[in-house]
Amino acid sequence: MSDIIKTGGANVSPREIDAVLATHPGVKLAQTVGVPHETLGEIVVSCIIAHDATVIEETAIRDFASEHLASYKVPRRVLFFREEELAMTGSDKVTVGALRELVTERLGASVTDSADR
Repeated sequence: MSDIIKTGGANVSPREIDAVLATHPGVKLAQTVGVPHETLGEIVVSCIIAHDATVIEETAIRDFASEHLASYKVPRRVLFFREEELAMTGSDKVTVGALRELVTERLGASVTDSADR
């Protein structure tokens, strides 16, 4: 399965977004996924694990991303997780399929509404 996110007719590389977000001083780990959306195809959702004792707001991450990425690559949603919430592979990488399911569950019906901002 391709990791490219198709949103609003554009192809977005989650790796590019993750590389930018990883440079934010409060971000320990960033993993971006595409989540189905009825009009855009998918929306870009970045999942963040913050460094211990760091509090980051969704708007701060989005603002940071917008300074370094084209507007269509800026995550429409940013979700925060604890390390133990994410399924990892044997080589300490996030299991993307499981993360996508977790994100879809967490966003639920709000995906359509929040993506239209």
